[in-house]
Amino acid sequence: MDPKAPMTSEVVSTPSTNGCDKPFDVNVTYPVKVGDGMSAYIVYHVVFTGHQPPFDLRTFNVTRRFSDFLGLHAKLLNQYQCTGIIIPSAPDKNVLGRALIFVYSLGTTMVKMSKDTSLENEFIERRRIALERFLYRLLSHPVLRTDSNLREFLEHEGDLPRSVNTQLISGASAKKMFRNFGDVLGKITYKMEDPEEGFVDEYFDLKTEELESWERQLKRLHGALTSLVTSTQDLVSSKFAVSRAISQLANVEEHTGLAQALGRLADTEENVSQRYAMLADAELMYLADCARDTLGIIQACKDALDERWKAFRNWKSAENALRLKRELKVKLELAGRCDQRKSQGIDAELEELSVRVESEKNNFEKVTQVVKVELDRVDFTRFDDLKQAATQFLQITLQTQEKLLENWESYLLQAKTIN
Repeated sequence: MDPKAPMTSEVVSTPSTNGCDKPFDVNVTYPVKVGDGMSAYIVYHVVFTGHQPPFDLRTFNVTRRFSDFLGLHAKLLNQYQCTGIIIPSAPDKNVLGRALIFVYSLGTTMVKMSKDTSLENEFIERRRIALERFLYRLLSHPVLRTDSNLREFLEHEGDLPRSVNTQLISGASAKKMFRNFGDVLGKITYKMEDPEEGFVDEYFDLKTEELESWERQLKRLHGALTSLVTSTQDLVSSKFAVSRAISQLANVEEHTGLAQALGRLADTEENVSQRYAMLADAELMYLADCARDTLGIIQACKDALDERWKAFRNWKSAENALRLKRELKVKLELAGRCDQRKSQGIDAELEELSVRVESEKNNFEKVTQVVKVELDRVDFTRFDDLKQAATQFLQITLQTQEKLLENWESYLLQAKTIN
């Protein structure tokens, strides 16, 4: 067995949803490569079962490409982000973390791979898990779970229309970077605090500071976990190399008893390397990837706060436009240049601006309420997510240590019989 082969059967990517105590069950399974060469791509089987309303009490089995998941995320962003709803981040296009040697193309996605072919399997498995987590978070959201785009994604048999806005990710990222830079400058102009009107942003100020602190610490944790995974993977390679070396030594040993003992030691070291490989996969999938997913959630929270600020900016811009128009009317009246016709035109504009101010204010208050509910929901669910990941990792770790102990105890009994 290749010590670097990815762990699949013993890794569960999302909290268990089997049984009717949960309203749904969703699984992303059986990745299959379609086509050859530059036109090749991977399709995933998505199995969705509703157990309770609002879901239909039936099972759907569809196949979806990675670009379909990105297209779904883009549709949800366009429809819900402006309302303050926190949209779970889409899985990254590249999820490999090992040292990589060359690049080959898998369909429209450039996948960095090493000469070790097991990395391709690891890439596909990690992406499968990320996609399953993504769907689980969408279906767990009380609003997003009822969206028609999500239901079509889960229930429509056959191919979905190709999404054109998933191809130029780098260009979209660049546009977002410049847009965020402009937003930072705008926030300096429109500070969301006005003590004279009794408007103080204390709750959201504290939340923003909390998210910034949380993000800094998680980035450090993710870096440390990545180093831990690399160290464990290096240990796997070293253990496997030791096993091969001992096996070769056993082949040339003339003493029969010692040769047998060396052969058993080589087998034990190989089993140990396989167990450490499973541990490395658990560290990667439960700890490092969980930290990375949480960073994505933090960014989604910050995006929701940005939408609230944009609503505030629109409100204050409308107020400023109304104030300037009123000042203009007063100046014209004082100068005696405001006849009846012009006055009626200005009054109509003032009425329109007043309606706009009220509309923007109501929208800001609505977005504020939604964002607050969403942030509280994230606070509630993130503890469960971290607990679930830690519990699953500890279970794998305990199983690994028990198997390691069994392997060495078994070898010790055999070693004592050497004459």
